[in-house]
Amino acid sequence: MRQINFRGWSGQAYEFKRVDPNSAWAAGPGIAIFAARGAYGWRVVRISCLQGRLHDVQPIWAFAEAQRCGARAVFVLNEACRDRRQGIFADLESGLNPVFVEPKREHRLAA
Repeated sequence: MRQINFRGWSGQAYEFKRVDPNSAWAAGPGIAIFAARGAYGWRVVRISCLQGRLHDVQPIWAFAEAQRCGARAVFVLNEACRDRRQGIFADLESGLNPVFVEPKREHRLAA
């Protein structure tokens, strides 16, 4: 696993770990970034919240959609606190300008 920082709109750097797409990366609570390698580094295709629930298929579907636009890398930030996760997600989404934006219904995080 390799670590990489992504910065949100606020300028805050968040440390993500690159994980194997075939691993159980969606099993824990946190945030996932799906990215494609570009000429100037990583192009963020989609950002997804990870609820940490067994059998949660929303992040898997989000990755499948991102793969259609060339995303092959999965980066994960583990964060158990729901409120902090929501704040980080909003900061990253506005700062990174992903190709796909999460539908508003997915912003509602489970308690």
